[in-house]
Amino acid sequence: MKQSFVTTFAHAKINLALAVLGIRDDGYHELQSVMQSIDLHDVVRVRRAGEKVTCHCGELSGSGNIAHIAAELFLQELGLSEGVEIHIEKHIPIQAGLAGGSSDAAATLRLLNKLFDNPLTKKTLLELAGKCGADVAFCLGGGTMWAAGRGEELDFLPKAPCLDLVLVKPRAGVNTREAYQRFDRDGRSGFLVRADWENALRESSPQQIAALLYNDLEIASIPLVPEISDLKQQLLAEKCYGALMSGSGSCVFGIAQSGEHARQVAEKLKNRGHKNVWVTKTADHESM
Repeated sequence: MKQSFVTTFAHAKINLALAVLGIRDDGYHELQSVMQSIDLHDVVRVRRAGEKVTCHCGELSGSGNIAHIAAELFLQELGLSEGVEIHIEKHIPIQAGLAGGSSDAAATLRLLNKLFDNPLTKKTLLELAGKCGADVAFCLGGGTMWAAGRGEELDFLPKAPCLDLVLVKPRAGVNTREAYQRFDRDGRSGFLVRADWENALRESSPQQIAALLYNDLEIASIPLVPEISDLKQQLLAEKCYGALMSGSGSCVFGIAQSGEHARQVAEKLKNRGHKNVWVTKTADHESM
């Protein structure tokens, strides 16, 4: 059976804050994070077709793509063996700390549930998302959320104000596993105060939010990609309210003073030879 495609956006995320508390008994890291969806997005199209799952995503095509894994888990949950065809138009860079793959997987789960007339509850979708990867559960709905555990324990925070953002990614990416290994050797665990974030978000002040930006993994990722530190300093020198590496990197974002300021900063970065630069803004929660 072959049907028409259904389509959705798969929004990237940034970590406004990320603290690594230590290693859990299951081998994963215990985290605290303030996660935020942004407008930068991939486009995901899914339809029922053929007899197996196929995933088309340029060089990232095939069974190793996390969206492919998500589709197989969805079909297994329903006890089905029919085919699903996935097409992903990539705009979110890889190895950037922006959850591009996780967002594609989450979008695939949302679309499949729609295609099959919503057989799975939100709880079950979140369980499947957790099997795909730590960030997939957040990407199912997105918005502004407090994350704990491996990143799958999620609670809503006050909605962030519209933040104008400049994103810039070094040529090199960061392997997440390697970043955590370096953190275990060289890093020092921090801690986030949730009440501080709730207050800053309720105030809707970009300056207050910028003052709380925090990422324990910067100290581990900068030796892997030293350009991260330089880009962060360039964003601050251009009068962004704050700048931070997202996730395990290598992408760095700056909170601009306005949309026009963001465009001006981005243009200056491009003129200095930086090719991977985006102007974007925060995005709202999506319905599942």
